[in-house]
Amino acid sequence: MAKVNPIFLEQIRAGERNAIKELYAIAYGSCANMILSNSGSEDDARDLFQEALLIFIKKLQTPDFKLTAQPKTYLYAVCRNLWLKQLEKRKKTKGTIQIDDPNNLIPLVHVDEIEEKKIIEGKHELISEILQQLKGDCRQVLMSFYFKKMPLKEIAKIMDYSDGFVKVKKKRCMDNLKKKVLEAYATKQ
Repeated sequence: MAKVNPIFLEQIRAGERNAIKELYAIAYGSCANMILSNSGSEDDARDLFQEALLIFIKKLQTPDFKLTAQPKTYLYAVCRNLWLKQLEKRKKTKGTIQIDDPNNLIPLVHVDEIEEKKIIEGKHELISEILQQLKGDCRQVLMSFYFKKMPLKEIAKIMDYSDGFVKVKKKRCMDNLKKKVLEAYATKQ
């Protein structure tokens, strides 16, 4: 992950118009695309992004909040969660929406799709929680390799380890992560 510019975050935290416009330009497209690809409209995308932006700014103003992703990634995750909640609300209102003609009812989304997305979201949250609980070296190796897509040689150089040690460390850490995820998933069932 590229380093987040602390000045940019401070400008957003302070509500500076230009910084918020820049963030909007950076993040809106991917969020809108996700909503439009999942039964949403342009209006839905605009409204939801505004809500996500407000949530992000409020989070930045919380003293103990620590941003662990790029602002664009964080906003996308907030938009996705808000959109899933919105789809769930719509499903509860008979799974249909009315457009112009009261006799023209359009099915919104299959319940199976929403449930499947919720299950995947739950798994991702569980993995993220357990990943945060791993020891520093393990977390650093796994985050660098899987999320930052860094080659093992580069990770070894940064961590001042041999290439072979990092390869073994990655395998052990991944095995440990898998074990903890399976244990946690089994207890939640």
